[in-house]
Amino acid sequence: MRALEKNIKGFNLLEVLIVIVIIGFVSAVAYPNLSSWSKERKARGAAIKIKSLMEKINAQVQRGNYAFVQVFFIADATNVQVKSRGMKISTLNSKINNSGDEWNTTAASRCNITSDTYWDDDPEIVDKLEIQIIELDEIMVNFEGESAVCFSKNARWFSGAGTFVTGTGDDIAIDERIFVCLRSSDTSTCRVDESSGIPADTSDKNLFSIDWTRFGDVTIDKWSPARADWVLLQ
Repeated sequence: MRALEKNIKGFNLLEVLIVIVIIGFVSAVAYPNLSSWSKERKARGAAIKIKSLMEKINAQVQRGNYAFVQVFFIADATNVQVKSRGMKISTLNSKINNSGDEWNTTAASRCNITSDTYWDDDPEIVDKLEIQIIELDEIMVNFEGESAVCFSKNARWFSGAGTFVTGTGDDIAIDERIFVCLRSSDTSTCRVDESSGIPADTSDKNLFSIDWTRFGDVTIDKWSPARADWVLLQ
């Protein structure tokens, strides 16, 4: 039998040029959407990590592994560090039963962020599954410096430190929200009116709010430019 000859035909120059033009057009259309998706993903991912850390340390309280816990934020011009720390039941009882302890004499000092020995377990000192530390270099929050919020079972010892605390004496309020946004060269913090929750740039699609209650419930909201309002993430 005679073998059939195959007619192999390559691309001509015109066809190659047409393909290049089509690829360029598709890329030009898709890139802005891809870039926007990537930015949103980074900010959302950071918010989810913080929420997860807060939920995890509060779960340790409910399980009885700790009686008093802290979520500690350190925010500067280069990154945001978040870590959880825990105080055991025996340590807390010792403080409560000691009338001369600062726990009883200075309530504002309970959510301590200055001492390296105040907490039984700190992720920078001991390696335990119950506590953790995360470093976030692609996002900012709505403050610079050190701040913390502390939780206990049944919210009895709910307290705060740093910028999370406003007021003095018996008239103290503890913040129950932080804002998370993408890091920018124009500013070192997320520009949001903290009283109203309205961002300076209402078209910002990469702004998230992490809210908590004194009982340790944590939720995430995303700013919606279309609605000009916060939308709860499920």
